[in-house]
Amino acid sequence: MKVEVTIKVDGKVIKEHQREVGGVLEAMEEATHALGKEVARDSLQAALDNIKHPPRPLFSAEGGEMRHRGYACRTFVGLNGPITIKRARFQCSVTKKMHMPLDAVLDLPGGQVTVSVARRAMSLSTKFEFAQLEEEMMVQHEVSLTDTTLDCLMQAAGGTAVADREARLDALEAAPKGVQRERMVLPLNSSPAPKRLYVGCDGITYRTNLRQADANDSSLQRSVYQEMKVGAVFWQDARGKWHKQLTSGRGNPERFGLELWRLAVSCGMLEAEEVIFISDGGRWCNSVAELYFKDAVRILDWYHLSEHVWTAGRRLYPEDEKGAKGWVDACMGRLHDYSGVGLMLRLERCLKARGSEAAEALEPLLDYLRPRLAITDYVDYRKAGYTIGSGMIESSCKQVVAKRLKGSGMQWSEPGALAMTALVSVKLNDTWDAFWDTRPLQRAA
Repeated sequence: MKVEVTIKVDGKVIKEHQREVGGVLEAMEEATHALGKEVARDSLQAALDNIKHPPRPLFSAEGGEMRHRGYACRTFVGLNGPITIKRARFQCSVTKKMHMPLDAVLDLPGGQVTVSVARRAMSLSTKFEFAQLEEEMMVQHEVSLTDTTLDCLMQAAGGTAVADREARLDALEAAPKGVQRERMVLPLNSSPAPKRLYVGCDGITYRTNLRQADANDSSLQRSVYQEMKVGAVFWQDARGKWHKQLTSGRGNPERFGLELWRLAVSCGMLEAEEVIFISDGGRWCNSVAELYFKDAVRILDWYHLSEHVWTAGRRLYPEDEKGAKGWVDACMGRLHDYSGVGLMLRLERCLKARGSEAAEALEPLLDYLRPRLAITDYVDYRKAGYTIGSGMIESSCKQVVAKRLKGSGMQWSEPGALAMTALVSVKLNDTWDAFWDTRPLQRAA
């Protein structure tokens, strides 16, 4: 079967396409798909060739006369193949800068990739490292992009997301605390506020492209690892379905905490009946809680505390896993039935009974537990039906950072790590379309 397609612009034939379509289903589908791409590319190119250019500007914003300086072409990698745009150039007699009015009319991005291609590539970049991404773009869209091009797109789009976040924080920091600041936060959606809202944060390290001298051998250079802070706000709706919103960053606790507060407010924290803050009890996490979530119910992650108990148990029984497990089970049973106070009393009795031989194993656990007793009321937490583990936060760290930044051999610059995690958060928060509607590539140009 012979298929013919004629492209006309304003009644004038621009191009004709012919293709034989036959054979098995796969061959027919591939043939018609290829034909469709050819027609789409040539139709777009014809539309661009026939676009009406804006009137010649007489003067620039600086008051200089605008003089015509010929034409300049830009070729873009498009969804259906390369396209070329011819633009008239005008030079300001004062600043000598070139202006191309058609760029604004077409809302062209920087670089040599169309927004449609960039949007698809960056969506895949939140899941695949660049080597795999190049292959995926070819398989899924028949588009060839280099590693350098992908990195530039990530820096532009992700960097814009980071800049937007920092601009929001600057505005919030400048506003007085209280109602005025709260009114600056836009709600996530129009759904009723959750009755119970959970907030949590944690940190996860990743490898950077920085190097430092080895502590034991100054002739050796070792990779520098940085910590990315990750925050999560999560809740159940009336039908029991869990929802989650994420953020990440490298700011100090004050700065990062403000962003987490903004996210929680946007999710309905101010209207929620209960707010619960869960963390591993780390210093900067405590700072975030004390600065922005003072009225929340505080919970020390059950599983993080259990890891400390296991560490102590293995130190007490270094070559006896069965003995360590028995001791840990007894401690965790005490924690379950009598909360953190019950566990502390058991540890203190154990330390007194065993003497100095147990100090090395038990004192670190006691030092960790004592200042956090107020956030270990697990008996009351269970009665209230609270979630007592930070599994949602730990999974968020894996989703935002580990899956994309911690691949084999990966190393990141500071801007690159921030840009990528910002894009991943936008994707996971289901705000991808809204973000691209803000024209990130054009704003980055």
